[in-house]
Order: sequence, then structure tokens, then C-alpha cells
Amino acid sequence: MDNDVLQPSMIARLLEEISWEKAVKYRAGGRGMENVLTAEVMMGFDLLPRDHFFGQVMRSCSGATEARRLLADQSESAAMSLLPGDMAVNSAGSAGRKFIVQPDATITTPDVFMFVEAKRIRSSSFQPEQLAREYVAVMSNAGERLPLLFLLGVEPPVSVQGLGKLSILDAIRMHLPAVLLRAGDIGISEAELLARVDDILCWISWSDLADAVSSQLTAFSCGDASTDASIQRMGRQVMGAIRWHA
Repeated sequence: MDNDVLQPSMIARLLEEISWEKAVKYRAGGRGMENVLTAEVMMGFDLLPRDHFFGQVMRSCSGATEARRLLADQSESAAMSLLPGDMAVNSAGSAGRKFIVQPDATITTPDVFMFVEAKRIRSSSFQPEQLAREYVAVMSNAGERLPLLFLLGVEPPVSVQGLGKLSILDAIRMHLPAVLLRAGDIGISEAELLARVDDILCWISWSDLADAVSSQLTAFSCGDASTDASIQRMGRQVMGAIRWHA
């Protein structure tokens, strides 16, 4: 295979991210750190039978019913990218070169573009403009695909720095005008963006995700003992990572 088309593994992406941080934070194995937990869980979903596990997790989420259903149905063809780097808030505008967000992951299928924002299990909050920025970014970068912003490990109301607990709509509404002013024209009005929040945002708590994986492990069997044992090991690793980081 031509090296030009090789993609870095999730571990390579995680190590690249660590290289920009103080590595002493990882001496406990990265326990409690969202990037490490996200990598461990996403590697499991990348390798486990997609429809049975990742697809079922998406079906167990809340919000964005149609986009989630389509993503789950297309899960076998999904491309999962951990820590993919900078993403312009406005992919088409000149401001996009300097106005960026950094997804924890992206998951794309032929018809869906998902931006993943993961939060650690221990106490965490959103920066004031964060949800508005990420929402505009996923709308701007989805192209012809359905946009989907996935809050992993989060349930509303969400904690926003300096503002306490807010609904997802209020957290976006409060800062959307300022984000759009800086981003420039993305081809969608503020009113339309606010009207579509329920169709674009979805979420699941870490405990509900673990429950979905556990339920599928109990039900899964392909009839081959070795393959079934392998699936059980991978699934237990996902659930074990969630317990360890809690």
C-alpha cells in the first residue's frame, strides 16, 4: 500500500495530542482524562461488530432521531477518526483559517457527518462559546451529509463555565450571534440554526453507553466460540475503561 494513503491509528493520534501537553499528567495512565477514555472506547467501537455495538449505542442516544438512525444503519461503512485536528468553524470563509474548533473525534458515513465532543466522567464543563462554535462548525463542514453533533458522556442540562446549568438550546442561543459574527456567512441564518438544534444534537451518558454495550454482549453470538470470546473481551474492555476512568 502507498504510504501516502495510510492513516494514523487512534493510538498515534492520542500520542500526538499528548506531545502538546505536559506528559506528567499521564503518569497514572491517563486515568480520568477524556482523551484517553475516548480513545479506549472508540477503538472498541471501531473493531466490534458495528451494527451490534456502535449502531446500538447510537440507537440508545437521545436527540437527532433521524440522523442517528441513518448513522446507525450505515455504521459498518463509518470512518472513525480520533483527534483529527483543527476544524474551521466556517469551512468556506476567510475567517475559517483562524477560527477553529478541535473535535475529539469525527465519524462519517456516506450520508452523515458527526462531530464528537466527549467529556470526562468526573466533573467537567463547556467553555462559554464552545457549543455554539461546535454547532456552527458541524453545520459548515457537513457538506451534502446530514450534520450531527454528538455529546459523549453528557446529559442536559449541561454545565457551562460561569453560567451554571443550561439547556443545550440556551447554551447555543446565548453565544450564537457572537460566533456567527466572527465566522462570517455560512449560508444558514441564525433563526434556521436555532430551529434545527433538536435535529442536530444528540447525547448519551457514559453509564447509558456502558449499559448498551453490556446488553449487546449478553445478546450477541455468532455461533463460533473463538469469535464470540473475542467479542466478549473487546466489549468488556470498553466497559472496563468506563469504570476505570469514573
